[in-house]
Amino acid sequence: MSEPKENKSQTKAQRQEKRRQEEQAHRRSMALYSLVGVVVVVAAVAMILWNTGIFQRNLTAVEVGSSKYTAADVELYYNSAYNSIVRQYMETYYTTPFDTSSSTKKQVYNEETGETWYDYLMDQAMTNLKNDTVLSAKATAEGYTLSENAQQDLDDFVKQLDTAWLAQYSSRDAYIRTNYGSFMTYDRLVELVNMQMLASDYLQSQVKTITHGEEDYETYYSENAASLDTYTYTQFVFQATVATTDEEGNTIEMTEEEKSAALEEAKAEKKALAEELQAKLEAGEDAQALAEEYADQLYSSVISRKSTGSTLVTNGAPYAQWMMDASRQTGDVTLTEADYTSSFNYYVVLLEGRQRDNTPAVDVRHILVAAEQDEGATEPTQEQYDAAYAKAEELLNQWKAGEATEDSFATLAEENSADAGSASNGGLISNVSTTSGYVDTFANWALDPSRQPGDTGIVQNTGSSTKGWHIMYFVSSNDPIWKQSAADGLMDQDYENVINEATDGVTLTQSTGMSFVSVQ
Repeated sequence: MSEPKENKSQTKAQRQEKRRQEEQAHRRSMALYSLVGVVVVVAAVAMILWNTGIFQRNLTAVEVGSSKYTAADVELYYNSAYNSIVRQYMETYYTTPFDTSSSTKKQVYNEETGETWYDYLMDQAMTNLKNDTVLSAKATAEGYTLSENAQQDLDDFVKQLDTAWLAQYSSRDAYIRTNYGSFMTYDRLVELVNMQMLASDYLQSQVKTITHGEEDYETYYSENAASLDTYTYTQFVFQATVATTDEEGNTIEMTEEEKSAALEEAKAEKKALAEELQAKLEAGEDAQALAEEYADQLYSSVISRKSTGSTLVTNGAPYAQWMMDASRQTGDVTLTEADYTSSFNYYVVLLEGRQRDNTPAVDVRHILVAAEQDEGATEPTQEQYDAAYAKAEELLNQWKAGEATEDSFATLAEENSADAGSASNGGLISNVSTTSGYVDTFANWALDPSRQPGDTGIVQNTGSSTKGWHIMYFVSSNDPIWKQSAADGLMDQDYENVINEATDGVTLTQSTGMSFVSVQ
């Protein structure tokens, strides 16, 4: 039996629709395959371009006014800020401010705001880039050229680039990529360093034209007395720590929990001792006697040390703000705690006085004549001191028999001084003051108010690792330390004012190229 015509017609229409759908699906499939192919090709090309550094060297990452900078440029400035702060911390605190083996994006700089070290360092980099751009452009517009010293520094830098790679790199470009960024080129590096040096040199030339009268110094002092004043204080330190080796040097195996428990026990013991000593100080007991009484338990102690407020802050003294508080009184005592991860310190501090120290800082030259010391001895014998004194007298008489000038004394120091740190500079020690920390005999001779340029003398040194005698030569008196510190502070303000005036109204904007910045 045959199907009705209507059904045949419907079936044919269905077949046509099915075929149309299949063809459409095929076209979609072909289009999809083509798209996938295009994506693969684009990705491959992008990877090739990325590896060549085209994006990093050409795509704009930052604009300062009409000047454009790439990701490679930003990386150079970021790494400069990174290395600068690491070096600064190492020189001051002998440690780094963050874990250099981990990304700065994962390490918090400001607990309150959540700002990371990456944020902080990038902000520094952007500020420096903006300042260099504006100041170098201003210098060029005014016809300013590099000073002789700055030009020499630039020439030395370029010369270093041309030779530094020879020892351990396959090429100059390899050296530059390793030390200045993966996509930095020789020409661009020299161009940016030239801009930096021109900006810095121009800035210094502008600041040098600014002068300050006594009124400026007095105003600065009134606003910053806490930092400029000299503090006399006694400090005792108890340190809680956990031994990791035994008396024979063998490693003591401990779990983290055991270490933590041992540290807490040590902290309780040391804190009790610190509180006990604090109470005795507050009761008026003699500090020197207490230092002797607790000698075996103390980590360290200093009696009647002098430091400026700014030095306390710079050195990271945990009690600095306590001591600099306007309400602090002579005789006040505090106990301050400081957590150094693997150890825990308790500082007991007695404030003995605070003053605006008007004693002039002085420059002297010296020749250290070391006394011989028997092996294992902690102190030379009297005979060894006497032999060193005879040598010192001989050298001083030799100088007096000659030209007897500062230059001839400097030459004698270069040839004979046991102080390696100053011998190469003719034995010169600059800005000796009550806060310098030199041994008493040395400081007392140098700071004697009757001292005149050209005065000489011999003083004993029993308070440092190299014991013996100093042949002294008085060079000159300078401003007191508070005034020198004020001069530094006023100069900092001058730098800031010159920069702010030059950059006023200039904007820095970040662009697409920032996404290609790759830093630690």
